[in-house]
Amino acid sequence: MKKFERNEKDIFTIFSAFFYKDYPIPPVSYIHPIHAGKAISDLDLGIEGDDTGDNISAWNKNFSELTVAYYIWKNYTAEQLPYWGLCHYRRYFSNHLHWTSIKKEYPIKDRHEAFKKTFTNKLYKEIEDNLLAGKVISPIPYRFIKLKKWSVKKQYFKDHDEASWNLTEAALQKLYPQYLSSFHEMGNGLTCSWYNMLIASWSFWDGYLTFLFDILLEVKKDLVISEDPLQMRIFGNLSERLLNTYLRHHKKNENLQVHYLPIVKLS
Repeated sequence: MKKFERNEKDIFTIFSAFFYKDYPIPPVSYIHPIHAGKAISDLDLGIEGDDTGDNISAWNKNFSELTVAYYIWKNYTAEQLPYWGLCHYRRYFSNHLHWTSIKKEYPIKDRHEAFKKTFTNKLYKEIEDNLLAGKVISPIPYRFIKLKKWSVKKQYFKDHDEASWNLTEAALQKLYPQYLSSFHEMGNGLTCSWYNMLIASWSFWDGYLTFLFDILLEVKKDLVISEDPLQMRIFGNLSERLLNTYLRHHKKNENLQVHYLPIVKLS
């Protein structure tokens, strides 16, 4: 399968992680699909896989879309991808589609309608302008109804487990103690940006993924991974919290500016 080549007219590229089945690809040049976990898949989706070069494709059951992020990071260059993003085959960044501009996620059943509403010149320009201004783009922080009473940390304990959280905290203490206060603030807070979705410069991704995989591989040394299908993507779950930690730290200490966009979710 031919590898990605950036359209020179596009300042950025968004990689869409495709998982288990064939699915319509948005008809725009800056979306490029990648078969996540191709090394352990029996399917041939006819698209580029995350299983060549330096890769962790075989870990997809536990790392989810992070196997695509790792593959891009290790097999492309800043010259090829000055700005890039990660999304899902059913979730994409969008402009606000309602006049109130308060919704965080727009579920749309009709895929053709979703593509038409989402991939507009307005969206491209908004992403481009913010990237060129030195900002990163993240989903609008989401507040689960249950988080009215639960912190992000308590929600994680309830929906996942305490062991992986505690190992992550220990890894931060060992490797990146300067991020601990932001981790604690994130954990005690009530909102979080989900889905491991981000658009940023190559240099920002490089710093973030170095941080992320240093932490996750340290956790992996001691974590007993559950066989529960809902819990197997444990490193994908942890990385959502670590991305929020990283953004919080750099906003607080390095004046990072984050531009938040809603998400369109396809049926």
